[in-house]
Amino acid sequence: MMKKIHLLLLCVFAFQGLKAQTKFEVSGIVKDSTDNPIVGAAINLTSMVDTTNATTNLDGIFVFNNIKASEFVITITALGYQPIKRRYINDPKATRIVLDPIILKSDSRVLNEVVVNGTPDVTVKEDTLEYRAGAYKLKENALAEDLLKKLPGIEVDRDGNVTAQGKTITKVRINGKDFFGGDVKTATQQLPADIIEKVQVIDDYGDQANITGVKDGDPDKILNFTIRKDKNKGYLARGIAGGGDKDRYQGSLFAASFNNDQQLALLGNFNNTNANVFSLTQGASSGGGGRRRGGGSFGGGGGSDGLTNVNSIGFNYRDQWGPKVTAYGSYSFSNKDNNTTSTNLNSLLGGGVVLNNNTFDNSNTKNNNHRVNLNIEYKIDSLNYLKVTPNVSFGSSNSIYNSNFTNQSPRTDTYGNSVNNSDNANPNYGLDFLYNHRFGTKARNLSLDGSLNATSSSQDQSYLYIVNNTQTQQLERYQNQIINGDNKNDNVKLRLSYTEPITKTKNLEFNYTYGFARANNNRLVQNSDVSGQDPVFDSDLSNQYIFDYITNRFGANYRVNQKKYNYTLGFAVQPATLTGTNNTNRSVTNIFPNARFSYKFSKTRELSFNYNGRSSQPSYNQLQPITDKSNAQYYTTGNNQLLPEFTNSASIRYNNFDFASGNVLFTNISYNFTKDKIVTNVINYPFPSDSTVLQNTTYQNADGYYTINGFYAFSKPFEDKKYVIRLRGSAFYNNNISFVDNNKNIGKNLILSQRLDFQINPNDWLELSPSGTYTYNRNNNSLNTRANSEVNSFTTSFDSKIYFLKSWVWGTSLDKTFNSGYNSISTNPFIINTYLEKDFFKDKKGSLKLQAFDLLNQSTSLSYTATSTSTILSQSNKLSRYFMLSFTFNISKFAGNTTTIPDMGGERRHYRRDNNEER
Repeated sequence: MMKKIHLLLLCVFAFQGLKAQTKFEVSGIVKDSTDNPIVGAAINLTSMVDTTNATTNLDGIFVFNNIKASEFVITITALGYQPIKRRYINDPKATRIVLDPIILKSDSRVLNEVVVNGTPDVTVKEDTLEYRAGAYKLKENALAEDLLKKLPGIEVDRDGNVTAQGKTITKVRINGKDFFGGDVKTATQQLPADIIEKVQVIDDYGDQANITGVKDGDPDKILNFTIRKDKNKGYLARGIAGGGDKDRYQGSLFAASFNNDQQLALLGNFNNTNANVFSLTQGASSGGGGRRRGGGSFGGGGGSDGLTNVNSIGFNYRDQWGPKVTAYGSYSFSNKDNNTTSTNLNSLLGGGVVLNNNTFDNSNTKNNNHRVNLNIEYKIDSLNYLKVTPNVSFGSSNSIYNSNFTNQSPRTDTYGNSVNNSDNANPNYGLDFLYNHRFGTKARNLSLDGSLNATSSSQDQSYLYIVNNTQTQQLERYQNQIINGDNKNDNVKLRLSYTEPITKTKNLEFNYTYGFARANNNRLVQNSDVSGQDPVFDSDLSNQYIFDYITNRFGANYRVNQKKYNYTLGFAVQPATLTGTNNTNRSVTNIFPNARFSYKFSKTRELSFNYNGRSSQPSYNQLQPITDKSNAQYYTTGNNQLLPEFTNSASIRYNNFDFASGNVLFTNISYNFTKDKIVTNVINYPFPSDSTVLQNTTYQNADGYYTINGFYAFSKPFEDKKYVIRLRGSAFYNNNISFVDNNKNIGKNLILSQRLDFQINPNDWLELSPSGTYTYNRNNNSLNTRANSEVNSFTTSFDSKIYFLKSWVWGTSLDKTFNSGYNSISTNPFIINTYLEKDFFKDKKGSLKLQAFDLLNQSTSLSYTATSTSTILSQSNKLSRYFMLSFTFNISKFAGNTTTIPDMGGERRHYRRDNNEER
């Protein structure tokens, strides 16, 4: 009996114990201060017997099941918000606990205050490198440009130009859409860094390639900024006004509004400190020799040659027109007035003699440019998509160019003067479109991509040229020309692509591309060779020339897409026809394979290979069979027998980010070989008909031209990125073909560059960035060894920021260049810039800055060009030493939190509350 009683009591106590351990369901919702749900917030619940984690869903809701204790602590962290910790005591008899809404406040301190565990800093996605912005420590409210300077493999120079993996960034997008037409500096120098969630470096092959997966030709290197969800609703404004000595001034205003899918932005700028905006066009280097620029540039836009006054304004728009239509576009206007003086030492090495042509030039150029572009994306239904992109631009310019020159040769010495006055107008119109139809069967696809463009250029030019004999002081030549030019170019390109699935991972793609390009050049020249006589019509120098270039390309590609790898194998046949006036009639057919392979070792390591071919037609200047004498010392004669050139390109790339160590390695190597390369044939002085003519350049096709280019970038962080070592190296080799006096010349140009830089941020008040770059440039010619050159350049740089007294910052930038091998001109400038800034008002909404540019007054522009027939050393004026005092105001509001742009000093502050809440 006693055993039964004991067993009964044991069961009763066990039942009571089980009852005491009733499990709870705990749920709640997390919002920001504007009552919007916060997605992906990390929730941690702890008690004496519980430890568990959860994340909020798309509605900001979290749920915990099977919680044993009625008393617990919840800690919440979310990227961009201040962390919060709360203690809860609940009714132990309840089975379901619903917490009151939890409100998080935005954190405007440091971008990487909250780290998403398990997410790598750099992710590789075939043609996209993705950087997590929150992984890089920045001062509060830094600009996007400051963030880019922290990212491995990306460089921002003193003028704000951005390169990634050795290639120039040509466009910037926000959330996949062009911002101010894709203008790079507008986005990087105006957007605050703390609204950016990810930075993506993309090899962009165009909209059709994004749909079909078949990528052809050379991609554009672009940036895409994805905006944090909590920063996608709000506004910001930033204005600067400043004045300095030497009548220097600057003023700018940037304002933007973000309301989810709707974005509005306004940018205005005026200055005479060479600070340019709306810089969509990128500089291009010409082949045929080595070129190296020395000297220093600095913040404030002082990097360009001459002195420039800039006035510009722009507007950007993006919105959702209903559930199916998205529209985005921009308008910009810029006015520039540039004055440049330069000295050029030109040694002409052909014709068996050395002729020195030295010039002192003054130029003034005024131009106005308008640009409008609009993108309309129409998602007709789940199977059909249409994108239409009209664009219009108009540019006008007036330039006056005055040159004084001397010529020294064994035959005679001369001196003279030339004056060139030119007015130009350039209206351009274009329309791009893409239509895509996806059939019911998965991966079966039909798309049509097209572009229609009409560009024109009209020119009214007057040219006066006078040359005298140095010994006799007699007039040797007089030329007075009035030139009216009207050039029109029409281009049509249509590409049809059809994709047929074979299996879930394999498909066939068939494509056809039609290309049409027409150039219509009408040139009317009035000429006089006698001083005092008015110019009259000259039929020998006038010409009307029309040519058409037509291509039909037929291609097929086989594509395999697996989880670890993908590849494309294909080929194309392209007949091309070039027809025009003056018996221009040429046909050529090119057959070339197309291949791509990508292997993904992991989400942070990838190897890829790419091969493609492309053709390029001659320009009308190269084709028109007349002699252009608008420069009386350097003639140019076209050749209407030219063939289109065809280039084969191959590249291999390896990217690796080591998640454990933080090491980043980017490498690539490329090879380009061109068949029927259009090259120059330079006929040198002396000319029997006119001893004052120095050179006549003609054109012809030649084989043997190729280039090899290699690049690597390595980055290693220490102590949570407080210290970062970065190495970057490149090698470029060009086997260039040219002709001198009808004899073939092979020019071998080798450029080696190595850079080492450090990022040192041991604490919040000190930032140091020392660096050094060495460049070796050698140019050898088989025909004319006198044109050989060997140039060495070593540049050291040092940037620093010191934050002190809570609201002060002292910044410096030092650049010292050592040049050797320039022979006639030697310049090794030392550029020192510094500023002192003080923050004012609540939340640092205003700041006053005193800046000093080029303290030693050594800024200059130096360039060296070596070709098979000449060496040219040029030195131009640049914006030199000046001082400026400026005031900046910053206002921004996102998700109910007011912040500033950019933070230029102060200390990080942490607060702790005692009412069961910490942040």
